[in-house]
This record gives sequence, structure tokens and C-alpha cells, in this order.
Amino acid sequence: MIISNAKGSCGCTVPTWPREPLAPGATAQITVKYDTKRPGAIAKSVTITSNAINEPTKVIRIKGTVSAAPANGTPVNKTGPAN
Repeated sequence: MIISNAKGSCGCTVPTWPREPLAPGATAQITVKYDTKRPGAIAKSVTITSNAINEPTKVIRIKGTVSAAPANGTPVNKTGPAN
């Protein structure tokens, strides 16, 4: 199989896919980066185009929640203050 394109539903969703052909039975990974500067729920999609005979176009859905950064921008110390 050859993945010819992968396109996010908006500019904030950017997929990266393998450019080399995949042998029968082989697996590969599609990585999707999302602009996390916008806190809140996300529901995006990525449309994958390939030379697959049974389903040449496949839409995958990504759901999740982006948490807001701490107000002061300092990472939270989960172990407590140093003595």
C-alpha cells in the first residue's frame, strides 16, 4: 500500500505519514500534531488517501482535551517543596 496524502481538517492539525510503500501485513505509524495553544476539547479528523483497493480514502477521528497552562507558566512540582 502507498499512502499518497494525509490531510488534517484544519491548519492546527498536521499529520506526518510514511512515504515508502508498505508491504502486505506491514504496519506503519501516522503522527498527528495539534496546536495546543488553544485549551479545551478537541475533535479533529485526518483524511488518508492511499492506493488501497477496498477503501482508498479513510477518515480517522481524533478526540481529546487540552489543559490550560499554569497561570505563572512554572511547571507544577508534584513532589512538594524542597527542605
